[in-house]
Amino acid sequence: MGKTLLETIAFRLGQKAAQAKNAFDLIGGTEADSLRAEIRLGRDLAAALQERIPLVEENETTRFVAEIGCWLARNVKEKKLPFSFHVTAEREPNALALPGGPVFVSWPLLEMCQGQRDQIAFVVAHEYAHIVRRHTLDRILKDAALSLLLRQTSGRHAASAWLSKAGRQLLGGSYSSDDELEADAFAVALVGTAGGDALAGEHLLEEIAQRVQSVGIAGDYFATHPTPGERVSNLRAIRHG
Repeated sequence: MGKTLLETIAFRLGQKAAQAKNAFDLIGGTEADSLRAEIRLGRDLAAALQERIPLVEENETTRFVAEIGCWLARNVKEKKLPFSFHVTAEREPNALALPGGPVFVSWPLLEMCQGQRDQIAFVVAHEYAHIVRRHTLDRILKDAALSLLLRQTSGRHAASAWLSKAGRQLLGGSYSSDDELEADAFAVALVGTAGGDALAGEHLLEEIAQRVQSVGIAGDYFATHPTPGERVSNLRAIRHG
């Protein structure tokens, strides 16, 4: 996607953001055009984000997590996306999904999984859900500040400028409760389809719930999600039909 398509997105944002139902309405064009635009926007945002968030140097654990991400990606049926995975050196549990495939997960969040493959897979698959279901794309493209920047400059520079202003706060903010619970359900199904333990997500959330009650957990990641108990209840309700 070149600058012309970015400008087209920005123009349509200005004209249609108020009434658009989803990100595809905002971008317009064919589905292939939409997908290319999504991937390019995600890459621009990921490059800008890596200038602001330190990454953990590659090690055995980061390679293990990347392998899990690739394993899951092979089983995403909705659409094939160039998922990429980055482990950040943030001090608190955190995770972030960007349009088109980039996923960032903090080291402390991975530590909570205690090296359990399928618990890590649940965390990663939850972020994949926000990408596949376009939760992230919808939220980003409806932001008026990004619309204005896309009209004024190239995608990479627009992404960097946006993250320096309102973008980082928007990306770190909460999705709707429905989006989060949908992402949990997607994650459980994907882990199971890939051949993993579909109950691993529930077990992880139960462990997190116990930790929250006993010692508490710092950071915004859990504050921007439904409570672990609510998430467990939702997954159990789905499992029991």
